[in-house]
Amino acid sequence: MNPKDLPFFYKFSDRKPLIHDRVFCVPRFYGEHQAFTLPSLSEEIFRNDHPIHIEFCSGNGEWIAKCAEEKPNINWIAVERKFTRVRKIWSKMKNHGLDNLFVVCGNAEDFCHHYLKEGAVEGIYINFPDPWPKLRHAKHRLLQEPFISMMARICKPNAHCIIVTDDPPYAKISIESMQANPSFEPAFPLPYFVNKPDEYGSSYFNRLWDEMGRTIHYIKYLKKEV
Repeated sequence: MNPKDLPFFYKFSDRKPLIHDRVFCVPRFYGEHQAFTLPSLSEEIFRNDHPIHIEFCSGNGEWIAKCAEEKPNINWIAVERKFTRVRKIWSKMKNHGLDNLFVVCGNAEDFCHHYLKEGAVEGIYINFPDPWPKLRHAKHRLLQEPFISMMARICKPNAHCIIVTDDPPYAKISIESMQANPSFEPAFPLPYFVNKPDEYGSSYFNRLWDEMGRTIHYIKYLKKEV
């Protein structure tokens, strides 16, 4: 399947939550999310009780599609707000027959807040998020409250949250933000990140920054047991 084989869902004026061919559209600037009930992920979407892992800001889906192919006993959800990228994830899902992959077209915050139940997730991944380096743009950064509290709510005890970035200031901010939330604890000792975990997988940005000689920070936090 070609990415362009996935048509856009509707005009802005007709926007609403809907599922089309394993893509869940979560519209922005929409005030009636409570009127839509997402089908059960285990019983109706994936039709099994395998653990659920989510990648936020999935880009073109290279990393998560490879994970879904190599780890079929995990159910994967790719969350990406740009439809041009969602199309590429969908194309990979269809062409590789990845029944354990589900795609969300929408903002991470909206999907988390309105559609994920407490304790539904066992793994969260945020690979190379936009660091928004200028101070006036800091409000756009994903890893800040209340999103970290949303992640804490949807994570099961001992679930892991992994953040990968090539940007040292953003790595520092991410660690400080995660440390400030009492629901999470670091998986690595000081400085709370490693540079090359085994078998994590790769992506376009991972290869790009590696080739440019940048240090990649792999940050991992665990949801504390109650």
